Amino acid sequence: MQIYLSSLTENDYDTSLQAIKTAFEDVVESNHDEQELVVRLRESPEYNYELEVVAKNENGDVVGHIMLSEIKIVNDTKSYTALALAPLSVVPEYRKKGLGKALIQAVEERVKALDYTTIIVLGDPNYYSRFGYEEAKAYDIISPFNVPSEYFMVKFLWDQLIDRPNGTVVYSDAFK
Repeated sequence: MQIYLSSLTENDYDTSLQAIKTAFEDVVESNHDEQELVVRLRESPEYNYELEVVAKNENGDVVGHIMLSEIKIVNDTKSYTALALAPLSVVPEYRKKGLGKALIQAVEERVKALDYTTIIVLGDPNYYSRFGYEEAKAYDIISPFNVPSEYFMVKFLWDQLIDRPNGTVVYSDAFK
């Protein structure tokens, strides 16, 4: 099985949306509109194509996708720019083969090169903790959503981050 990771191209636009929809069809916790979120994020002024990676099989079919988008973490005195990981998707027949891990690593390498320091994710702590994500509450980062705190996670990409973001996360309007 050969998989290729790349930036999204115009030819991948619709097929990536279908792959996202397929990936979440069997996920009980999903509201099944992740592909619509991606459309809204792509249409938002903050959209950056460098923060989106697709995985393609040997036939060129999109079988996985990951997207990051800019958010703010705001406290009484400061506003920090961070990234939200949403969504990560792998179509069912390609799961449990390391593709999700490869997508996470690929997009994290990209954003380090772009000087981002912090990624927030709302997701399964059993999955994301394997990649260094920790409960955001431990770093005084507060979710704007009413979710169990262990599902709201953060990863700092720089080991020597002097001014770690803290405060309440503010998502773009695309998330509403």
